[in-house]
Amino acid sequence: MSVDPEMLARARARVLGVPSVPVAEPVPAGMAGASDGERVWLLPSWPDGTTPALLEEYEVAPMPLDRAGQARRVLAAALRCCWTRLDDVPWPGETATVASVLEVYEGMSRGDPELARRWATGELRRLADTGWLLLDEPAGTVRPGPRVALWREETLASLRDLLRRLPRPEAAGE
Repeated sequence: MSVDPEMLARARARVLGVPSVPVAEPVPAGMAGASDGERVWLLPSWPDGTTPALLEEYEVAPMPLDRAGQARRVLAAALRCCWTRLDDVPWPGETATVASVLEVYEGMSRGDPELARRWATGELRRLADTGWLLLDEPAGTVRPGPRVALWREETLASLRDLLRRLPRPEAAGE
């Protein structure tokens, strides 16, 4: 019995999250590759017009939606710190400290800052699990994940405008 390589690649991505391979290895059919020059992250490639409902049905939704608004704000805070040249594309971006991302997130939040930091830390982990961010907890760093590489240039204008309005971390200065 042979297994369709496209289906096998999607199954691996579903089990492993966003697997990466050395740059020299080919990208399997049915996958899109996002390379930073050292590794290639394999992301399922879906036909144009695929709806969020279909992705949920196949259990491959691109972002967990338990607290979608909060996850989006944490992603925006991370991008504010990691996408330092907004006229360029966001991938592969720069490495930023988790502390800087949490500082920006706190500047966007109301209420108890310690609670906001705990929630944001959990969202950073979920965003890393789904490929939106690359989180190195032992080093205390984060950078854009491979899913960001799939954003088309024509969709970035409003995101650039939003990020320009967000506070910068004090360590970065302005």
